[in-house]
Amino acid sequence: MDVILQSCVPKRTLDKVMFVYMLLLVHNVVFYLCYIVLPWRRDTLGTSDLTVYLCKAWILFLYVNIIGGIWKVMLVSTTTRGVILPSTLKPGWFYCYHCETNAPPRSFHCGICNICVLKRDHHCIYTGRCIGYYNYRFYLTLLMYCLLLAIFTSSISLSLAWEMLGEFSAYNLAGFVFPLVMFVVGVFDFYKTYVVLISFVCTLFSLMLSGLAIWHTKHVCHNMTAHERLQGIQSYDLGLTENLRQIFGQKWRVSWISPFISSPLLGGGLEFPTKGSYESPKDL
Repeated sequence: MDVILQSCVPKRTLDKVMFVYMLLLVHNVVFYLCYIVLPWRRDTLGTSDLTVYLCKAWILFLYVNIIGGIWKVMLVSTTTRGVILPSTLKPGWFYCYHCETNAPPRSFHCGICNICVLKRDHHCIYTGRCIGYYNYRFYLTLLMYCLLLAIFTSSISLSLAWEMLGEFSAYNLAGFVFPLVMFVVGVFDFYKTYVVLISFVCTLFSLMLSGLAIWHTKHVCHNMTAHERLQGIQSYDLGLTENLRQIFGQKWRVSWISPFISSPLLGGGLEFPTKGSYESPKDL
């Protein structure tokens, strides 16, 4: 167990900092919603107890899937370590001079992880892991639930933040964007700073994660990686349904709901069907 935990710890300092930041942010957002925003909405805006309970259930659902997504992204190895690779160079394969071994199509050497990654998309600084063949599905669900939590928090907490800030003005807008500065100079107290800061960060992340989700939507729809997108490679686009099956596995219709749903992938990350070679199961 200790070996597994040690292998999950991000190696680079930046990755460690961003990982801790992500965990602190998620837990602070959950605390903020459950113990500050929802009680305020119930006592001030007259939100019913039933609505508060439903909101807490939704927050719990998001929290469990976010933590589960983080765990899966970090725990599931998507590198060539432990994979039996051929000694002869097959068609479409290439020799990696860093790993000193043959590497399969769509793999890419990560200079940070210092190993080739199967169907590598990118290196995620928030988990300290490369996103590739085996954990891309978990990364997508993590992205989706982080986006939903950010949008939900922003939508129900902005009214509280602006009630504390006052009427809309350039000065109050500056306070919304730079609450820590206002705290340092003594304009905001700690509680006001905390409320405004969480609301602002969630609003900012709503926009950032929306852009990231749009970016990855094309990858999913066309079954491509970031490298293939930049190079204009669309050889692995098998149609939307099959692309979803290739990414989310055999239970692709439901596996996106939770990282805890088992959905084996169709291959081993060494060979991939292309447009010219793929035959739909319906045609067989």
